[in-house]
Amino acid sequence: TREGQTSIEAMQVNSPGSIAGKYAVREASFTPALSDVDPIEAELVLVDDNTTTLADGGTGTTADGCEALSNGAEIDGKIAFVERGGCEFDIKVVNAENAGAIAVLVYNVAGDPIVMNGSPDLVGIPALMIGQADGNLILAELEAGETVNIVLDKGLLLTEPETGNRMAMFSGRGPAPAPAILKPDVTAPGVNILAGITPDAANTLSGETYGYLSGTSMATPHVAGTAALLLEANPLWTPDILRSALMTSARQDIVRDDNETPANPFDFGAGHIVPNSAIDPGLAYTVSPEEYDLFACAAASPAVTQARCDELQAGGFSFAPEDLNQPSIALPRLANERTVDRRVTNVSDSAQVFTPVITAPPGIDVTVSPTTLSLGPGDTGAFSVTFRYLSGPLDLWRYGSLSWENNDYAVRSPLAIRPVSLTAPAEVVSFGGTGSLEFDVEFGYTGAYAAGVHGLNLPTVARLFVDNDPTKTFTFRTGNGVVRQLFEVPENQLYLRFALFDALTDGDDDLDMYIYYCPDGNICNRIGESGSTTSQEQFNLALPAAGIYAVLVHGFETDEVNGGPGSNFSLLGWAFGQVDDVGNLGVTAPSFVAAGTTERLRIDWANLASDTIYLGGISHNTPQGLVGLTIVTIGN
Repeated sequence: TREGQTSIEAMQVNSPGSIAGKYAVREASFTPALSDVDPIEAELVLVDDNTTTLADGGTGTTADGCEALSNGAEIDGKIAFVERGGCEFDIKVVNAENAGAIAVLVYNVAGDPIVMNGSPDLVGIPALMIGQADGNLILAELEAGETVNIVLDKGLLLTEPETGNRMAMFSGRGPAPAPAILKPDVTAPGVNILAGITPDAANTLSGETYGYLSGTSMATPHVAGTAALLLEANPLWTPDILRSALMTSARQDIVRDDNETPANPFDFGAGHIVPNSAIDPGLAYTVSPEEYDLFACAAASPAVTQARCDELQAGGFSFAPEDLNQPSIALPRLANERTVDRRVTNVSDSAQVFTPVITAPPGIDVTVSPTTLSLGPGDTGAFSVTFRYLSGPLDLWRYGSLSWENNDYAVRSPLAIRPVSLTAPAEVVSFGGTGSLEFDVEFGYTGAYAAGVHGLNLPTVARLFVDNDPTKTFTFRTGNGVVRQLFEVPENQLYLRFALFDALTDGDDDLDMYIYYCPDGNICNRIGESGSTTSQEQFNLALPAAGIYAVLVHGFETDEVNGGPGSNFSLLGWAFGQVDDVGNLGVTAPSFVAAGTTERLRIDWANLASDTIYLGGISHNTPQGLVGLTIVTIGN
């Protein structure tokens, strides 16, 4: 190995020309070594054991080589090509050798090649494994009737560029459902991890107790184990400090799955964990219970009561998710300028002085105040970070970092910022048959602007009954505690909402709502749900596809006294179109705006019926088209 490159074992395909070249392989641990034999050059032949039934009664394939081979005449003097799985590796090689094979090449059925293990001294021919993707290329040529000739030689090596750790293609990427919360947090080893497995697993090879597995299920134990070791070293650390330590000490020398493009925070979060650095991170971002409650309130989580949310609102706290004291900052909508607040606690054993080192996202000005943090052990310091859009394309994420540094520490936070054309309230709510209200829109561009009117529309009301479900288990059904209502949504709709209300049930009921889309009226796919601890449920969908929507209401726990057994309730559904001005809503807005300005829009409504709720919207349109929508809800 030399800097920038790595060499791995390889074999050579000489023909056909369409797949000629070197391919990565791994030698088995229990067969004669290639270094002890002359280079082997021969035709590769797919084995056939003429049965798909394994010795234990399980299901295999005719190419797994787990039984005596039926095509020995074709295999004799050739290299046997064998599918992984169904039995132990040494059984496969013995059957191939008994058929006259001079070597064995096993192709993996999942992932890269591995080192095969087995009982030594059973066979006298070498065996190697090739990865799934490369094996499938060769298999396709054989199945097409091509003759494949290969060379097995210890001197064959495949040189690949080594640009750093590589993100797996399957790894989950951001942005998160709450885009103001940067996800993922970190990345960790998760590809071809040797792990114990059950020999009876449904989705792995039967009969094996160890395997090379890949996925989040492999990366998660690395992080959890590291956190356990950090907690052993720092018994008073809370989960938020553990997460902060792992994130602020991570490294970023990671590439995407193409092995070339540098990864970004939506690929790896703060980076790849470095356990030895995380044990003494210098500073930590802590999160109080009140802050978690604020975030839950903003997300309408049933984990926090409305009374608690009202209490926090009366206290003047910020509900903005970007203000949660995380070791990362994500701004999904920066129209002009935005300031976020953070605080850090000195978790080292000595007084420290830190200064900020900023790598600003392209076209974004980033300033930090104060410019120095002087903290004794256990002290906490607050700071503000202001982001201002300068230039560059809108509606694209940009990345940078903020690191508090001194001679001993570099406490790094990733930044993900998306400049946008404008920011406007997601929803405004008011009451009355006639009225008006105003709201601000902040603009990040200079040019024409149009505010469109949609609605206000009355709901479709379905009056339904559902039984109590004593099992408290929802499945797609009707009856036994579940009732279904169908809504037909026409084409060119801008917004769709379904809702349940505590006030529209006949008791103290807990009803949950599940939404399915049934484009042909028969096959239905679940697209959402709402399941709070009461019957206050809501589902929203922008730009819904035309077709049938099934709303299933589950009687999770109904009041069996008030109103009698089960629950009589009302289910409301609204939709408004992309062109849907019904004449009861108006908007006063500018027709031309300037970047960095904030304009106040005024909406007026009139002639609304009583005892109902209207839904509509104000669309925000630039020369590039629709860029935002403010929902308008008016009760009367």
